[in-house]
Amino acid sequence: MSLLFILTIATAAVRADTVDDLLAKADGLKSIEPATFASILDDLDRRSGSLPAPQLHRLQYLKAWSAAYSADYATAIPMLRSLIEENPEPTLRFRTLATTANVLSITRRYEEAFARLEELLNLLPQITDPAARQQGLGVASYLYAQVGLDDIAVKYAGQIIQENWAGLGLCRGGRLKLEAIYKAARLEPSTQEMVDTVDACTRIGDVGRANFVRVYAAENYMRKGRYDLALTLLDGRRDEIESTHYKPLISLYDSLLARIYREVGKPDLVRKYALSSINYSTEEGFIEPLVPSYRLLYLLARERGDLAAALDYHEKYAAADKGYLDELSARQFAYEKVKHQSLANQLQIDALNKQNEVLQLQQALDKKAVEASRLYIVLLLLVAAFIALFAYRTKRSQLHFMKLSQQDGLTGIANRPHFIKQADAALAAHRKTGTEVCAVLCDLDYFKSINDRYGHAGGDLVLKQVVAEIRRHLRANDIFGRVGGEEFGVLLPGCSLEAARERCEQLRAALDALKVRLDEHEITTSASFGIETTASCGYELRQLLANADAALYQAKDSGRNCVVAYDPSMANTFTSLATGRLRAREHFGQDFASARTR
Repeated sequence: MSLLFILTIATAAVRADTVDDLLAKADGLKSIEPATFASILDDLDRRSGSLPAPQLHRLQYLKAWSAAYSADYATAIPMLRSLIEENPEPTLRFRTLATTANVLSITRRYEEAFARLEELLNLLPQITDPAARQQGLGVASYLYAQVGLDDIAVKYAGQIIQENWAGLGLCRGGRLKLEAIYKAARLEPSTQEMVDTVDACTRIGDVGRANFVRVYAAENYMRKGRYDLALTLLDGRRDEIESTHYKPLISLYDSLLARIYREVGKPDLVRKYALSSINYSTEEGFIEPLVPSYRLLYLLARERGDLAAALDYHEKYAAADKGYLDELSARQFAYEKVKHQSLANQLQIDALNKQNEVLQLQQALDKKAVEASRLYIVLLLLVAAFIALFAYRTKRSQLHFMKLSQQDGLTGIANRPHFIKQADAALAAHRKTGTEVCAVLCDLDYFKSINDRYGHAGGDLVLKQVVAEIRRHLRANDIFGRVGGEEFGVLLPGCSLEAARERCEQLRAALDALKVRLDEHEITTSASFGIETTASCGYELRQLLANADAALYQAKDSGRNCVVAYDPSMANTFTSLATGRLRAREHFGQDFASARTR
């Protein structure tokens, strides 16, 4: 063997070890030192032409991760999908599936995200690499929290803390656990738990996760009216957060600061941080921070008398609010669809297994003619029963999904699209007979203060009991739906304006007397009502609801807890805003809730 050949082999071995070391180093620094991570990737990319397939796969994964971290999802997603198709070794495939599911969720491709999560969890028992397990468990916790399965999310986060790979468990698992708890608003995490998680992240230099926890905790303080504690957590962190270059975190931080400064009366800072939050959100399509930011800008413009800007911001606020609610619905529907598809696939596999068993039994029973014929009949009946059961379960699931798409998930009444569809059909029918129809919009007064004081659990309980109370006063042919957060619509066929006014007064009195018990607290509420009739404006639903909304504005401005019927004199004062909102909604796609002070 020549000396040159020996040197060539030795050089290649050193080179391979060096590349593996660099890949491992880059992997460890990717979320802690972004600049060093990018430098190592550039160095490895220059060598990529001579790397073997396993190292190329690892490099491709890190490049895709880097693109995703920089919010370049158009680059990241194809790279990740391509790597999955190349079927790398199981651990890298597992990590690629985890990153893919996470990125698909961020880009609102929920159906594929949950399908990838199914693959990920099926592969989990085979994975022994602790770093990969930590990543996969983290993605599972995050995605289950996205569809409100907080107990499952907390379970996976707790597993990360328990396994505690490389001492990172408390930081990474703690952040996911606290996120699920804070967003669920059902459990109250201890202050010490928040402090321990932030300290754990700070010790390892993971300022991104540390500040995510601070943002969740500050929002919790804000909901309780502890604005001083919320500002203490966030003050002076802007440069540190921006250094992470993670736009969702920056946008959430700015949006929350704007909301807090609104409460402490600093309008200049409200505007500064709301605009910054919108800039980071719209740049990459994040929706959640847009809703409060546009609402704050709308309120500021209205308070300074700039009605044109107020209307523009209000339309953007309504669009963002509708988009966020649609995103929540799409996320839940995608999860249910993937879950149902997985069940259907399993049933099909079971059916094929049953058919194979039938064939094997038929072959074995050929030797016993008499017994075979009897068993054959029994088997046919079993297969027929199984197919019938499968068809029944499939049809029941279809009906269940149809019902979900028409009902409001909290109150059980018609949701906004179904209410609009029913109302349009009813108006078309009564237009032919000339029967008078009245439209009523009802909005709970000071509902935000109920949420702030008693939490979302209290607010949800109030909404359910208000709906139950209203239902007791409605006729069988009345159309009732939830058209916004605390706003409801009622269509009263065959009802005159005076009759509608009398019925609304009964509803108003009933709601004013309603007492909602929550633990040792007694919650009271009231509502304002706006009425319009087809006798005044015709059978066009758009105009009918716009006028009812204008009347509702008048009720709010008249002191709330009252009933107001639409009068043409309201046209200049209120209808322009209501009509402007409606004009921004294609086919009534956005809810009719306004930004009235509750």
